[in-house]
Amino acid sequence: MKTKFVILALGMIVITGSVLAQKPNKFGSDPDACTRNYSIYKEFYKQKNYKDALPAWNMTINICPAFNRGVWSDGEKMFKQRILSTENQVKKEVLIDSLMWIYDQRIKFFGTDPRYPEGYILGNKGIAILKYRPSEVQAGYEALGKSIELQKSNSYAAILLTYMQASRQLFIDGFIDAETVLKDYDIVMEVIDDVLAKNSDEPSFLKAKANIEIHFAKSGAADCEALTNLYSSKFEELKSDPEWLKKITNQLRRAGCSEGQLFSDAAEALFLINPDADAAHNLAAMFLNQEDFKQAGEYLKKAISLGQDSEELADMYYELALLTFNQFKDYQAACTLARKAIELRPNWGNPYLLVGQLYVAAREQVFSTPFDRSTVFWAAVDQFIKAKNRDPEVSSKANKLISQYSKHFPNNELVFFHTLKEGDPYKVGGWINENTTVRSSKL
Repeated sequence: MKTKFVILALGMIVITGSVLAQKPNKFGSDPDACTRNYSIYKEFYKQKNYKDALPAWNMTINICPAFNRGVWSDGEKMFKQRILSTENQVKKEVLIDSLMWIYDQRIKFFGTDPRYPEGYILGNKGIAILKYRPSEVQAGYEALGKSIELQKSNSYAAILLTYMQASRQLFIDGFIDAETVLKDYDIVMEVIDDVLAKNSDEPSFLKAKANIEIHFAKSGAADCEALTNLYSSKFEELKSDPEWLKKITNQLRRAGCSEGQLFSDAAEALFLINPDADAAHNLAAMFLNQEDFKQAGEYLKKAISLGQDSEELADMYYELALLTFNQFKDYQAACTLARKAIELRPNWGNPYLLVGQLYVAAREQVFSTPFDRSTVFWAAVDQFIKAKNRDPEVSSKANKLISQYSKHFPNNELVFFHTLKEGDPYKVGGWINENTTVRSSKL
């Protein structure tokens, strides 16, 4: 039966040559045969009996290939299942050829479909090429690139991630240069940033963004030496182009290359031309690396002032909070900034961790008695619990802080002495101003 199916798959490609050259017509030349075969295959298909569905499906696409797009998506699913269950490599290659043909014919007949147009189909084809023919990276890369070009912000996160994976592999294999990888990175990040600007919590795109940055960083095209060599020669020519300056400063900063002269020159040139939030943020990063903390703080404040609509606003508040905490020891001001970061990105764990640590650092400034100071640890641990509940990525760090700081809760005798008991509500006063719950140290 497998041999018969392979012959059918080959026949499909040959038979349809003359039919597909004709002007598309929904019901084809024989409407009765079209609907009859469609009904037969569809009934088997619903039962996941793909073996018996395929002959009638094959007749359907020969008689009326423009009947509906579902015929082709059903074919895609059935051939993928056949590929998965076929062990003979020769037969498998024939089936993969047929799957690629299905994508091409779907584009021919339904490439202008408003919901699933050519770009969508090319994305599926590109992923299929890389999955079933991993040696054909270039072909998959080209299909995915065309898909993104057509779909833009309608691209699926998986398409963007797979495209960047292919770009990285082609660079490692020597088929594309570093500049092409950087261009590809810009393309996918522009799409992701556009999607996240509309929905900052879109999980698939947040995950794709993190993985894309990993692939970019590990590609070899994104190390500081490669980036510097690539852009230094163009600086004099393009130093008055704000878009180019913005692109390279962002890439250098993301790659951790904000300590070099190129970044300094580009960041300063960009701020002179276009003193916006990104430019100020880049200068802040530069001054931080130079350990000029006063200047770094000033530019972070400028970045926040200019970037009220920026998707990096939460990062700016958090960075300024860290700077205010670590370098200027202004715990209350740092806490206010960290809380602003939380307001803007409530599912980001780092600002919660910082707030908890700020409470502990400030306890001797805020309170004069040992008991009051020990109650601050309740409020701090509450923040660590919030951090891991909202952001699983910080769970490990949060758990360590919870374990460490819980040891400093007041003991049972001290709690009892203040006429309190485990589980009672309690208000930690001062500028901390947090409602919490009484807990005793287990030591």
